[in-house]
Amino acid sequence: MTLKAPQFWRQEGLLSLLLSPLGWLYGQIVAWRLRGAKNKVRVPVICVGNLTLGGSGKTPTVIALAQEFQRLGHTPHVLSRGYGGKSYQALKVDTGHHTAAEVGDEAFLLAEIAPTWVGANRYRSAQAAINAGATMLIMDDGLQNPTLHQDFKIAVFDGQIPLINKKIFPAGPLREDFSKGLQRIDHLLLLNFTGCPVWAGQLPYTLATTISEQIPTQDRYLAFAGIGYPEKFFKLLEKKGFNIIETYSFADHHPYSLEDINKLTQKAKKMKAQLITTEKDLVKIPKSAKKNIQPLKIRLEADLTEIVNKVLKFF
Repeated sequence: MTLKAPQFWRQEGLLSLLLSPLGWLYGQIVAWRLRGAKNKVRVPVICVGNLTLGGSGKTPTVIALAQEFQRLGHTPHVLSRGYGGKSYQALKVDTGHHTAAEVGDEAFLLAEIAPTWVGANRYRSAQAAINAGATMLIMDDGLQNPTLHQDFKIAVFDGQIPLINKKIFPAGPLREDFSKGLQRIDHLLLLNFTGCPVWAGQLPYTLATTISEQIPTQDRYLAFAGIGYPEKFFKLLEKKGFNIIETYSFADHHPYSLEDINKLTQKAKKMKAQLITTEKDLVKIPKSAKKNIQPLKIRLEADLTEIVNKVLKFF
């Protein structure tokens, strides 16, 4: 499913109020699904998710954690639902064989870092990963998934995304009741925050930022992105000194066609600008059209010591 976050999610208004009954119903369904017993596996399971819809920074967090545990000698496998891809039970992503259209953009990107499995039933994917040698599992998203027990739950929030409207989808950006959701969280990863927000209460937290070592190589850029909040990407480019002439936003998980890229290429030529996008977007673009598109490579910068030490206690 592709989705653009509507503007009324940024603040409570009449439309949000009118949709509140549907939000209440959605919240009740999520709460009901979470009441059942979850299947437990024999290796530790970390879940990196959030309580809101849209791009909060889960994927960079999963990548940073996977790399850290790999450095410590563990063999983490990632479990993803494969948003934007086809429906699978438990498929190991092969970047040399599969495409982002088949397995999902996030799963394809993650598979370049650690073994990654896609499937709607995370328990089945977990069993397949363990049989393939995983010593620990990292769930990319899944705080609201009812099938697999999670030993350590991390919720990612981005300070660049206003959390004013605390209504549940579709009335607002929340996936579930906010206060009840926080009660299930073990640790917060706060991206682009200067400190701990009041709503976090006494929950342990880690501050983080997304950074890029890339510098501009061209005078003019045309930036485009199909992620939860494209404006975050555009702001990062400007912060890094890229001269952005024009921007184009697509829905999250947008499957780029050759027609899309041809239109963008023609616009860039007219403006004498270089096309630039996110790494997540680049994997969705047909191979024949990637040549003249520059991806901005980013990484999470955070002290993950507290999180790692807590997870190591489960071994």
